[in-house]
Amino acid sequence: MIIIFGVKPRYTTISTGQFVCPHCRVSRPYERRRGRNWFTLYFIPLIPLNSLGEAVVCTACGLQFSPDVLTQPTPAVTPLDRFVREAQADMDSGTPIEFVRQKLINIGLARELVDQTIEQAAGPDRKLCPDDQLTYRSTVERCARCGRVLNFPSR
Repeated sequence: MIIIFGVKPRYTTISTGQFVCPHCRVSRPYERRRGRNWFTLYFIPLIPLNSLGEAVVCTACGLQFSPDVLTQPTPAVTPLDRFVREAQADMDSGTPIEFVRQKLINIGLARELVDQTIEQAAGPDRKLCPDDQLTYRSTVERCARCGRVLNFPSR
């Protein structure tokens, strides 16, 4: 007879809410979780073992942070700051600058405000995909459309 046993972590959600994610740099939903190891027999958790502590998980990017991230003061946000941070988060995730510009226009921002937001969010260094003619923030490694590695600087 084969006996299968082991230890497996299990997490329970303590609370949820909104916080400014240190990675995303914008307000995102979070789950505060508590972890504990369990002794398992045939993959069924039977006996609780040691506590793994608590963590705050950003539900947008999936990264875990210490619970003290919830005590950090929320930065004062002007509408332009909010648009810049959201545009920067979109660009860092691989969205071409042209698509971010169109998104800002579609939500009703004036062209001057769109240009100002893009300049602040994208920064001075940019990369261009020669196949698709799409421009990316310098932190992006591959073209979102064709997958080509971006090595070509553009201004």
